[in-house]
Amino acid sequence: MIFSVCGLMGLHLMGAVDAYIPEPQPMRGDIEVTALYYPGTEHMPEWDMVKQVTPEVKPLLGWYDEHDPENIDWQIKWATEHGISSFCVCWYWNKGVQRLDHWVKAFYKARFRRHLKWYVMYANHNQPGSHSTADQIAVTKFWIENYFKTPEYYTIDGKPVVVYCTPSLLDNDFIAEAKAKGETLQPGEGIRRALDISEKMAKEAGLPGIYWVDMKWLRRSGEWSFDPNVYAITKRARFDAMMSYNLGGSTPCGMAPEFRTAEDRPRWCRYDLQVECAKKLAEKADFLPDIPFWPMIPTGYDDVSRAFQRAWTIHSVTPEKFRAACEAVKAACVRKGVKRVVVSPINEWQEGSIAEPNEKFGFALYDALRDVFCTKPVTGWPKNLTPQDLGRPLREYPPMHFSKVQRWEFDSSTEGWYRQPFGCPVVLQANGAINFVTTRDDLFNIRQRMEPFNAKTYKTFRVRMRITPNATIRLGGRKPEAIAMRLKWGTVDEPIIGNLHAIDFEKMVASAKVVPDGDWHEYTIALDKVPGWWGSVNELWFEAVNVRAANVEIDWMRFE
Repeated sequence: MIFSVCGLMGLHLMGAVDAYIPEPQPMRGDIEVTALYYPGTEHMPEWDMVKQVTPEVKPLLGWYDEHDPENIDWQIKWATEHGISSFCVCWYWNKGVQRLDHWVKAFYKARFRRHLKWYVMYANHNQPGSHSTADQIAVTKFWIENYFKTPEYYTIDGKPVVVYCTPSLLDNDFIAEAKAKGETLQPGEGIRRALDISEKMAKEAGLPGIYWVDMKWLRRSGEWSFDPNVYAITKRARFDAMMSYNLGGSTPCGMAPEFRTAEDRPRWCRYDLQVECAKKLAEKADFLPDIPFWPMIPTGYDDVSRAFQRAWTIHSVTPEKFRAACEAVKAACVRKGVKRVVVSPINEWQEGSIAEPNEKFGFALYDALRDVFCTKPVTGWPKNLTPQDLGRPLREYPPMHFSKVQRWEFDSSTEGWYRQPFGCPVVLQANGAINFVTTRDDLFNIRQRMEPFNAKTYKTFRVRMRITPNATIRLGGRKPEAIAMRLKWGTVDEPIIGNLHAIDFEKMVASAKVVPDGDWHEYTIALDKVPGWWGSVNELWFEAVNVRAANVEIDWMRFE
């Protein structure tokens, strides 16, 4: 026994046994800090766009694997040592199909999970018809059985907290369901009917109920002015609180016009405007006495790595400005007796809303949050540590996969095809095909990085697929003869993402008409007569159909 202990000590001194991450030392203050977390980097292709377009914000964890509990432990340590006590995690469910649930699964395997609470932000922005009584029962059952009773789940007054991202879609589907039965519901009553189902189930499971939060996007003038009449649906649905995601898009210019300068435009404005919006929101936190609006601290916005030249950009975030935003929001909270704020969000890497430690800012944004909202111990703040400080390797995804083939059968996997952000939410493989639902009618759905091949080797691109339009949206107003698929390619000499992160959506693109009738068809794009079909092709983007919310199944794709 003595020999074994000494042997282990010797191995440790020689570095053969690594010390794990030091136990977190959570910091707290008088105001609770929660943070929005987007688990959107489920594989390297998601990081790839950030790496190509905004490499300066590379995380201090590297292009980290969100499935790895050790990475979650680092996130827990960094967040809790800077005052964040809970994560509001974007959570996806579409008629029983889940996606981006890898982070939550890894969280429940993390050693330090007891230090951080989490709760569902139900990202229910799915296609029309995705909500129903049966689905509400199913999703609530899942929450109760898997999350609500775990000690890590965040509660208020004993009630598990659930945030609805887009309650209007829930409302529309329940109103339509009632109409089919001969009932008439007013706006907001569909939401209430759905939430009542969940409330009843929660209480039957021994819980005191559910604390419901309405996500407000603040994109209308009535919302900006905090007119109580505009929030009638929120009151009718009987939500318990409200919050906002990021004050992005055109909101800063519309909500704080008195602070605009000549350089501020809806798609391109200063972070200063976003901060002014946050100040206004904090001052109006109690404008509905029974439904508090949780104040937020914005982290900027720039979705250039997803939208390219169509990006919405809120620029010039600095640690100093972020600290000033924290101080202003805290001062308003103190005046009004508000005890909770939201950092919105901390890790939207593809949308440029970031506070997590990264190569551009280091720990500066987290440090500002901690300095403003936490009480400093007499021993000083915990030291900011990284894996490198401990000699621990970064736990990153494997390098990006580059396909070596020009034909895909999809018998057992997606074969390197992955979603194009904003074009489809997820690419799945089942029954010898890949399938996805389109989210837009003007964007490519999937993409593939390639080992370069000579374009002149092939004359056509062929695909066998079935396209089923959504029963509500149908063709979205397009005429049948205007329905088409598109293939775009990049080459070694002319990449898809060009100078200034711009994409030419007309050049090096070929199309063919498709028939979205729910039946299988084979389609062919003639490439040999298309200008630009030359050179060493190394990337493909594909749009199956220019119709929103269509279900697409692809049996095979091939160059011939």
